[in-house]
Amino acid sequence: MTKKSVKKKSRLGLGTRALFAILPLVIILGGAEAYLRGSGWPKTDVNTQDFTHKDVYWVEAPNQNLEVTPHRETGGSFRVSTDANGLRFPLHTQQKPAGAYRVMALGCSTTYGWGVDDADSYPAKLDKILNETGHAVEVINGGQPGYSSFQGLWLWDKTLAKYGPDVVIFGYVVQDSRKVKYSDRSQAILQRNGDWLKSSLLHQLKTYLWLRERVNLARAEQKDLQPDIERVSPQEYAENIRAFKSRIDAAGAKMLLFGYPLERAGYTEGHRALLASAGKVLGVPHHDPQPEIERRTATETLYFPQDRGHANALGNEVIAQGMAQFLVGQGLVP
Repeated sequence: MTKKSVKKKSRLGLGTRALFAILPLVIILGGAEAYLRGSGWPKTDVNTQDFTHKDVYWVEAPNQNLEVTPHRETGGSFRVSTDANGLRFPLHTQQKPAGAYRVMALGCSTTYGWGVDDADSYPAKLDKILNETGHAVEVINGGQPGYSSFQGLWLWDKTLAKYGPDVVIFGYVVQDSRKVKYSDRSQAILQRNGDWLKSSLLHQLKTYLWLRERVNLARAEQKDLQPDIERVSPQEYAENIRAFKSRIDAAGAKMLLFGYPLERAGYTEGHRALLASAGKVLGVPHHDPQPEIERRTATETLYFPQDRGHANALGNEVIAQGMAQFLVGQGLVP
């Protein structure tokens, strides 16, 4: 027998042994997948009132024209205008005009401008400040009340990318940090949400979902469990930042990480630290005015006294001014 035939036989032997080595694993995983599908997993008798929000995904009502919206926390109201996709003022067409330069602000109700009229949200003020200082920019308000980065990825794929932003401000931190009984990912699994399960082939495998969520769901199904997990865990938060970076890069845009400031950092401190670290690791500009805001709120009223989670008109002005200075300083606007 020649050396060549010996080597060929040896390679065949190694291939056969490798096949037989992984075959039991394939059988086990295949059996687990069949069992989970046949059993109708996930089954749960949890009280859906324990969910932080009713649905996994939502968007504000479209085509609002100065709609009077109750501000329950203060007992007042504010006026809201939205475009055909439910994005709030300043209103710009979905189709980007030739030669236009767009900055898109992403976030929750803090970005959306809960409690203030259209012109007083931070994206609206940012649009005004930039244009009045000679920077021809269209600012798109991509904020949605109650949003975490989990919902943000879905909305990006569904709608936001179509606006063709040149700069995307990732401002998810407030809702991601909130303590709840069920994480956003767990709720998506428990509700068998098709939009999320179709997001990747891997997430369609019940075996993967079971392994990934077993510990979290086991904790969540305890009836006496107190809220002690984040809507988006630190690991998932880091994954979402990377996923956004990949999508934004693919769209030919630039990313900016923004730690939207509260009157006090409080429960958001952990996610803020992750956001800062992500900026260094990914080489993405990072802007967090939290220390400056805390200094100023010692003598200024920048948030609603009855709703300290949302900036008032003056607070949004201060936040927008800081963002405008950062964008210009980083060379992110023409």
